Amino acid sequence: MNSKIFAAALLLGASSTAVMAADLPSRRVAPAPVYAAPIFTWTGFYAGVQAGYAWDKVSVDSPFLGALSVNKNGFVGGGHVGYLYQSGPAVFGVEGDVEGTSLYNSALRASLRGRLGLGFDRTLLYVTGGLAVAGGGNGGNYFYNNSDTTRLGWTVGGGAEYAFAPNWSARLEYRYSDFGNHMVGYSTAHRTENAVRLGVSYHFSSPMAPVVAKY
Repeated sequence: MNSKIFAAALLLGASSTAVMAADLPSRRVAPAPVYAAPIFTWTGFYAGVQAGYAWDKVSVDSPFLGALSVNKNGFVGGGHVGYLYQSGPAVFGVEGDVEGTSLYNSALRASLRGRLGLGFDRTLLYVTGGLAVAGGGNGGNYFYNNSDTTRLGWTVGGGAEYAFAPNWSARLEYRYSDFGNHMVGYSTAHRTENAVRLGVSYHFSSPMAPVVAKY
């Protein structure tokens, strides 16, 4: 009988100790928060400048002189504005630019293009294409000068862009432009252009998304 009373008292004491221990403050240290790396995105508006070199060609089919071509090379440069949206690695948007050139005695040209590419963190590889306009000027050659009136055509190309700072990126781009056939007297002229440009853009929304904390 005494042994049963002793066992019951021992069990009661152990239970009381467990209850008291549960009421004590926990000495467990909370884990330190883990901060995810900033997420880079190309989404947002941007504007910038570009400059490069262009190779312009007017191919002529003349009933009097046969087939011939007139070539003009010179510098191009101007400004651009655009908007990009990134979803996963896919990046797409629209861009417009206006440029002056030494090709046509201060003639202006412009383009309105779509952009489609793949973003690899700070690097963007893309293709671009759309409408192109070439203004007139003084060409210094009969066929070239008469081909210098404003022409509407198309342009296509591609390039690579790299974000070297939180709001800044630099690009290298090649584009081919075709301004179609038109008549120069009794001759048919076809004007095309190849151009390589370097550009710098400022992104109004920082490409670095806010840091996300994980616990």
